[in-house]
Amino acid sequence: MTRYAIALGSNLGDRVQHLRAALVEISRMGEIQGISGLYETAPVGGPAQDPYLNAVVIVECPLQPGHLLDRLQAVESDLGRERSVRWGPRTLDLDIIATDGDQVQTPGLEIPHPRATERRFVLEPLAEVWPQAMVGDGMPAAAARGLVADQEVELLLLDWADASAPSPGRYWVGAQLVLIFAVALAIGIDGSLPDSGLGVTRIGGGLLLVLGISTVSLAARALGQSLTAMPEPIPGAAMVDTGVYSRARHPIYGGVIMVMLGASLFLASSWAALLSLGLFGFFWAKTTYEERVLRVAHPGYRAYRHRVRHRMIPFVI
Repeated sequence: MTRYAIALGSNLGDRVQHLRAALVEISRMGEIQGISGLYETAPVGGPAQDPYLNAVVIVECPLQPGHLLDRLQAVESDLGRERSVRWGPRTLDLDIIATDGDQVQTPGLEIPHPRATERRFVLEPLAEVWPQAMVGDGMPAAAARGLVADQEVELLLLDWADASAPSPGRYWVGAQLVLIFAVALAIGIDGSLPDSGLGVTRIGGGLLLVLGISTVSLAARALGQSLTAMPEPIPGAAMVDTGVYSRARHPIYGGVIMVMLGASLFLASSWAALLSLGLFGFFWAKTTYEERVLRVAHPGYRAYRHRVRHRMIPFVI
């Protein structure tokens, strides 16, 4: 039995599904020993194209290197890979990066991969699951990774291989409901309607409340059938980047904060106002996770994120 490190990449179509399908096929070739996290990488060389999703899988199998390569290339073809453009976009890219067997140097295959030490999108996931793998002239992956630290590679998800695994999104939604209920409870306990003229704080709170309701309404209308409380998008839903989403990436969360804070100020509940500010921190954490998932689902989200700088409240933050 020989251990191999296989690099996976995709930047066309349903990228994560292509990688998952490849894992199924690789598991039929031997025993999978490790699967790295899922990384996003800007394309290197070739024509203009969408970013890649990259990962590394470690498999132990009885196949000889040349036979394994033939099997991997057959998987690429089955999943729609076309080789018409050098370094062009592809549904699936499978490369043998390293092995604990003998080195290979033939016209069609070299192991360790001759360009592995130049590519952080290979070394980062490889060092995660097999840091001692030899990729250069006596250089382990963990050491070689330091040579390409200036290249941009970002970890998106740790657990991605099993599509049927329970989503952590339900915990985010549960915590969100608890926080919103806590704000409402605080308003009910120490809030009060104005019994005389409105002060500056109550007027400001009322305006913030109206602005928040308007923002939530506009954002929900823009999403249409794509609207969901879960941080994971609805399968097959298109990415929305128009209307209020051209000014902020998560305007519904910003609108909810404005509604809660506005109601707290209008009804003079200091406890509710403090909890509403706490919602900001919660939604910031939730959107950090959500954006990683959105970048997996939508290749164009990376460019959208750079184009629309405000996260939750248009023109503010």
